[in-house]
Amino acid sequence: MLQPASLLSRTLAVALLALVLVVCYRLVITPVWNAYRDTGEGIERAETLLQRQRALAAQRPLLIARLQEEKEQAAAIAGYLQGPSDALAAAQLQDRVKEVVEGAGGDLRSTRILPAEVVESSPDTRRTALRVQMIVSIDGLAEILYELEAGQPYVLIDELSVRNQRERRRRGEREDEPMLDVSLELSGFVRAESA
Repeated sequence: MLQPASLLSRTLAVALLALVLVVCYRLVITPVWNAYRDTGEGIERAETLLQRQRALAAQRPLLIARLQEEKEQAAAIAGYLQGPSDALAAAQLQDRVKEVVEGAGGDLRSTRILPAEVVESSPDTRRTALRVQMIVSIDGLAEILYELEAGQPYVLIDELSVRNQRERRRRGEREDEPMLDVSLELSGFVRAESA
C-alpha cells in the first residue's frame, strides 16, 4: 500500500513538473513561437513591398520619358501668353502690365486691346497687342520697361512715346521728380494650341 506521505510527495512532484512545463512553455516556447509568427508576417510585408518596388522600377523608363516630354512642352510655351482665346491672352497681358506699372509707382491711365494677328514666320503663333497710356517717373519708366521685357511671358515694346507732363506749381513750392506721360504699344505671343 501507499503511504500518505508518498502520495502527497508524488502529487507535489507531478504538480511541480506541471509547473515547470507551464513555465518553460511561457518563457521559452511562446516567445519563440511569437517570434516565428512575427518573422513570417515581416517576410510577407517585405515581399509585398518588394513587389511594389519592382512595379515602380518597371515604370521608371516610362515616367522618365513622360517627365522629359513635360519639360519640353513647358520650355516650348514658357515665354508665351496662356489662354483659350486671344481675348483671354490679352487680358493676361493687361494684368501683367497693370502689375508692373503699379509696382513701379506709376498711374495706369488706359489700356486698349488691339486686334490679334497671325505671325507670318510662324503660322501657329498669334501676336496679341495692347496700347497703354500711363503717368510715371523717369526711374519708374526704366523699371517698367525692364520688367516687361525681361520677365515672363515675353513682352515686346513696339512703340514708345514719352512726353513731359506739365504741372503747375506755386512759387516757392519744391519741385518734385518730373512725371512723364508715356504711351506705348506692346505685344505678346500666343500659341495656336492655347488660342
